[in-house]
Amino acid sequence: IFIGGGTPTLVPTSLTTAMLCHCQRHLAVLPTAEITIEANPGTISLADLCALRLAGVNRLSLGVQSLADDELRLLGRIHTAREALEAFRLAREAGFHNINLDLIYGLPNQTLGRWRETLENVIALRPEHLSLYALTLEEGTPLIERIEAGELPTPDDDLVADMYETAEALLAHADADY
Repeated sequence: IFIGGGTPTLVPTSLTTAMLCHCQRHLAVLPTAEITIEANPGTISLADLCALRLAGVNRLSLGVQSLADDELRLLGRIHTAREALEAFRLAREAGFHNINLDLIYGLPNQTLGRWRETLENVIALRPEHLSLYALTLEEGTPLIERIEAGELPTPDDDLVADMYETAEALLAHADADY
């Protein structure tokens, strides 16, 4: 079961719990089923995470995106890098043993060094899974409007490719350490 798209943790945990109870009552949900919920690090608390674990959620996907505050602001995220790290810590404290972290690369003005630093810090947390996404520019978003207005540079395709290759190399090395 995957509860995602947007920020489902904005829904009160009592409603998520009721929905999961309904699923378990009316569907053939195996006891070993993976039940994932997506969360924005700025919208969760230890109490919420504990309630989700009690409801049967056993995998958390945190939309960290970056561990650089200026990049998070550029993306319009409501959390800081520090809050993202705290959300990961709280998830572990709540009993989550299967955590995914989403990251975005190829942002305007993002350097290869900054991307490497984010990756190294995230790898040090030892999450069970990472989802890495190259930025896609969507029409009608504030980010593309700023690029079209000349306020921000268009992401450099060669740099984006270098970021991908850097991630591939760092993750291959990290995988050997697990």
